[in-house]
Amino acid sequence: MKKISCILLLFIITALALAQNLLLNPGFESWSGNDPDSWSHDDSILIYQEDIIVHGGNFSVRESLITPNQDQADFFQGNFAVQANTQYDFTIWAYDNDIAGRVRLGVYWYPSGSFWSSIYTGNSNQWQQLNFNAVSPADAESAMIMIRAYDSAATWDGGAVFCFDDASFQAPSAQPPVVNRIWHLPVNPGAGIATSVYAKVNDDGFIVADTLLYGINSLNTPNRITHTSVSNDTFRFTVPGQAAGDTIFYYLRFIDNDGLDIITDTHSVYVGDLNVVINEIFYDASGVDNGCYVEIYGQPLFSLSGYSLVGVNGFNGSVYVTIDLSGHSIPDNGFFVVAQDSTVANYDTVTTDADMQNGPDNVELRYHNITIDALGYGTLNGWCFTGEWEPAVDVVYDHCLARHPDGDDTDNNIIDFHDDTLLTPGEPNPSVLVMEQKNIKFDIGNILNPVPNGIAYARIIPARELYPFSVYNITGQVIEQVTHPEQRLMLAAGIYFIRLNENPDRTVKIIVIGK
Repeated sequence: MKKISCILLLFIITALALAQNLLLNPGFESWSGNDPDSWSHDDSILIYQEDIIVHGGNFSVRESLITPNQDQADFFQGNFAVQANTQYDFTIWAYDNDIAGRVRLGVYWYPSGSFWSSIYTGNSNQWQQLNFNAVSPADAESAMIMIRAYDSAATWDGGAVFCFDDASFQAPSAQPPVVNRIWHLPVNPGAGIATSVYAKVNDDGFIVADTLLYGINSLNTPNRITHTSVSNDTFRFTVPGQAAGDTIFYYLRFIDNDGLDIITDTHSVYVGDLNVVINEIFYDASGVDNGCYVEIYGQPLFSLSGYSLVGVNGFNGSVYVTIDLSGHSIPDNGFFVVAQDSTVANYDTVTTDADMQNGPDNVELRYHNITIDALGYGTLNGWCFTGEWEPAVDVVYDHCLARHPDGDDTDNNIIDFHDDTLLTPGEPNPSVLVMEQKNIKFDIGNILNPVPNGIAYARIIPARELYPFSVYNITGQVIEQVTHPEQRLMLAAGIYFIRLNENPDRTVKIIVIGK
């Protein structure tokens, strides 16, 4: 039976005569802040909303290379489920009137690897269509499509600009259901506490049957249950409470109106609240990373034998690092610090593996390889999130993510973890009130209005301690979340208000000109 791994993106439920477009937001009409919804890009390119050079609809994407050492400048979307040994047609309209660069298309098949077109854009003042036909490998389960920019100037000046519009990745007319994400709550239930299992499912038609199969300590004779509720595309199942020390194993099956089905990987739940959690993490230092750490909170003298910290790649859901904690115990004060190096205060063990990846990414605390606590950080937009309910913010460098109060766990990362500038490895985290009082000493300063569109927010608010913050329009709606000083201001001309997230009383007005 075919199994799926971490498949994140939703299908566009638009049936065509012979094929359907698997891409979400293919015409770049929907935007959140500076990025088109459901698309991502590497740091070596900048993305802007374009409303003049447009192939179809109201908007296109304008892309600019920004580095003299361009490596892999990819603009991409993925992952979505595919069928093995099947031809897929990838097309996009490109506007390339810049001799300094060129573009080609590629597909990354999971788990097999990438496949690239040999056709590049040519310089033209007209829209041109790039076409790429690729056959999925025999082991293909999911795919990511990539649009890669290259330097082709005689002397690189970092100024190549392209526009893209109306992308399509076509699949066969009949596709099986797509399970975009599976999670359960509580992550580590206590004895006798029922477990709710959630599955986000999409199909090119509709689901006609669903089953969750579960077993206690094995799947030799699984029990079968159907959903208890459905909300939009999310199915909810309820597994009865079990005894402390049991492990619940489960997987799901969905069948659509075409008679096609999908069977997921097996998931596991450890029963018996262990009261051990990831409490604080520092993963991004300025310059070369040093002094990074992960702090665990639990009962004093609690044995960590059988426990491990696991880094899960936000790109494809694969494990990139495992730190075995066996042989250690939580100190008397309840804080156990896994440090990258000995510069970290109050460290309990040192390993270079404690330098976890920048977001969007995930860190899990596992007991005998069963996840009992998980933290994902980053905007949930086309990456593999394995954390709890909704991800925490992806903090800028020299900030950390920390629980307030210590050990407080609602099974929702965005509620449990806060963006802090005060690093406290091996010590209690300051209360939210203390953090708000601490931020008062940072003044936004005077804004020299008007401000031109397209500039970096660092030129408006240089103090990195004030990030992230929110931008509101005159009606009081949040229209942008600014997480990094180098993020570009891309707003229509008008009046807006910047408000600090940790101190909403600090608000300033900006007047934006130009477009």
